[in-house]
Amino acid sequence: MGVEEDLANKNIIQRQSLTVYLNSISDQYKLRRYGDIVYFSKKFAYCILYVNKKESEQVCQDLNSLDFVKKVEKSTWNQIDLSSDHIEKQITELAQEAEKALQERQEDTEQLL
Repeated sequence: MGVEEDLANKNIIQRQSLTVYLNSISDQYKLRRYGDIVYFSKKFAYCILYVNKKESEQVCQDLNSLDFVKKVEKSTWNQIDLSSDHIEKQITELAQEAEKALQERQEDTEQLL
């Protein structure tokens, strides 16, 4: 069972992370009415904003229509496969690659001797 299903079963309001790129850093305060600002980068002029998942499409449209917003990106963290089978498969593949690299290294060392 994934994280999304766990949250839905517990009746927890699901949230969506949005990255909002701004034209000017002084405009970050105007975003408070759209959601919760959890991070702001002065150097790169962007905010990480959390909104309710059900309202995320409308909020994205609203934000993109604002003059001081360059662009809005949705987070894709929920598309990452965190199932134990998938993780186990990745670990096995990494172990096989490491084993192969060690064997090649050992063969190269034996050839030098």
